[in-house]
Amino acid sequence: MKTVIKFIIGIIVLVLIAYMIIINLPKASSTNKTASLSISATELFSEFSSDEAKANKKYIGKIIEVEGTVLNTHRDKQNALVIILDSGDAMGSVLCTLEKDPAEIPQKSQHVSIKGQCNGLLMDVVLNKCILLNS
Repeated sequence: MKTVIKFIIGIIVLVLIAYMIIINLPKASSTNKTASLSISATELFSEFSSDEAKANKKYIGKIIEVEGTVLNTHRDKQNALVIILDSGDAMGSVLCTLEKDPAEIPQKSQHVSIKGQCNGLLMDVVLNKCILLNS
């Protein structure tokens, strides 16, 4: 009976150690990664609108640099800043969720360049782990 209790306690300790290691791993970031390509928000949305399957293969999971005009900004549920770029199409836009707040939040109609990881089209083209390159 004592060996069973020791075994269970040992398993619990190993699980707790593994959990602590996992939650303390550095989060993936696009800060130190090079963008695989640069494109305008208009072109990016157009490619996803015209052939989503082809655009998925080309962009999803890749770090890309997108430039465009700010339509709006807002905070998501995790209080992260989301910059909405004009796609030139009334049906959607390019949503860029920033990793951390920039020194100065871009204003509506301002031209910006943003680097982030493309996650595909969900009504809007979504980029996460973004950083503001210039404003």
